[in-house]
Amino acid sequence: MSVRTLHNPKTRETITFLKTSEETGGKLFQMSYTMAPRGRIADEHSHPNQEMTITVESGVLTCTIGGVDRIMRAGDSVVIPPGVPHFQRNDTDEEVHAIEEYRPALRMQAFFEVLAGWANEGKTDEFGLPTPLRLAVLLRYFDKTIRSTSVRNNLRARILAPIATLRGYRKELEGYVSG
Repeated sequence: MSVRTLHNPKTRETITFLKTSEETGGKLFQMSYTMAPRGRIADEHSHPNQEMTITVESGVLTCTIGGVDRIMRAGDSVVIPPGVPHFQRNDTDEEVHAIEEYRPALRMQAFFEVLAGWANEGKTDEFGLPTPLRLAVLLRYFDKTIRSTSVRNNLRARILAPIATLRGYRKELEGYVSG
C-alpha cells in the first residue's frame, strides 16, 4: 500500500493510514495520527458495530469515554467497546501522537477522507463539523460505522438527509472516498 496521509485543519489532526480494510479483508483499519496542541475531534460519537483501540505513543491525550475523562500518556492504551460514546482532545501545549485501531474496519477510512476533504475546503465549522445538510448526509451514509451522540444531530439527519441527497451532497461526499 502506498502511505496515505490526510490533514484536517479544523481538528488539527494529521492522519496516516497504516492498515486499510482492503489490506486486512475488512477485519482492521489502523491509523496513526498527531493532534496539535489544543486540538480536538469534531464531536462526541460512538461506533455501533466496532471496537476501537487508542494507544498513545507520545504526549498527553484526554479521552472522554462514557462521560468520564481519562488522561492518557505515552504507552497507555484503551479499548472502547461498540456503542460507547467517546471524545478526544489535546489539552496541552505539546503535540500528541497516537495509534487508533477499528475492528472490524467498516468504512472508517472513507469517513476520515470525507471529513478532511470538507475541512480543507471550508465546508465545516471551526470545530470540524460539516454544515447541517452535509452532516445529515454524513451521518446517514456512515450510520453503521459512526453515530453522533447528539439527539439533535441524529434527528436532523433523518429529516434533512433526503433533502441533502436531492441537492447533491451525497454525490459530493462520495467524491472524497478513495475506494
